[in-house]
Amino acid sequence: MKLFALVLALLPALSAQEKPVDPDSAKYSALLEKYVADGRVDYAGLRKDRAALDAYLKAASEARGEHGLAFWLNVYNASVLRDLVDSGEKLPAKVTDLAGFFDAKKHTVNGESRTLNQIEGFVREHWKDPRVHFALNCGARSCPPLPARAFVEEKLDAKLEELTRAFLDGPGIVLDPKAKEVRVTKLLDWYRDDFTAGSGTLESFLRKHVTDGRKLDALGGANSWKLAFQDYDWTPNSAR
Repeated sequence: MKLFALVLALLPALSAQEKPVDPDSAKYSALLEKYVADGRVDYAGLRKDRAALDAYLKAASEARGEHGLAFWLNVYNASVLRDLVDSGEKLPAKVTDLAGFFDAKKHTVNGESRTLNQIEGFVREHWKDPRVHFALNCGARSCPPLPARAFVEEKLDAKLEELTRAFLDGPGIVLDPKAKEVRVTKLLDWYRDDFTAGSGTLESFLRKHVTDGRKLDALGGANSWKLAFQDYDWTPNSAR
C-alpha cells in the first residue's frame, strides 16, 4: 500500500520530466520586434542580423517529442523568414516565383524533414482550429500580418482570437457597396472546409469573429450582400 502511494506521488514529477521543452524563443522574438512592424519585414536588416533566427530554427530541428501549437506556428513563420532571406539580396517579385518554396524545399523540424505545406497540413490536421490561418504567415502581402513577437503557449488562444478579429475587421474583408459584395480573403476559399467545419457556412464563421458593425450588417439578415473573394497578392511582405 505504501509503495502504491509512493508511485502515485511520483507520477506528476515523472510526467513533468517527460514533457518536451520547446526551444527558447526569446531571442527570436526580440529579433521579430526589431525587424517587423505592421506586418512588414525589414529583410535587408534581418539578412545582416540573422543569428537568432538561425539559432532558433537549429534548436527546433533538434527538438524531439510532442510540442504545442505555438511551437509549430513559430517554426513555420521562422522558416518562411529564413527562406526569403536566403533567396538573395533582391527578393523575388512574388513569393511563388521561388520554385518549390512551399511544396518542395525541406525543413528539419522536431527531427523530421517537412515542406512548408506539410508543416501547415500538420497544424491544420492536429489542431483543427481555423484561426491558425491568421497566425501562419506565408511571406506575402495578402497573408495575415506577421506578428512582431513569437507565439507563447500560455496566451495562445487569446492571441489567435485577436489576430483573427484584427484581420477580418481590417484588410481580410473589404466591402463594395456599389456591387453589394463582401470581398473576403482568398484563404476562406482555399481552406473552406476548415472554416465551415464548426460553423456550417463561411458567413457564420465570419459573423462569429467580425466586430466591425458595417461588415456585420453586410453579412447578416435577409439583405446580406454576396460573398466574393479577393485576389491574392504574392508580393513579399517587405518593409522596403
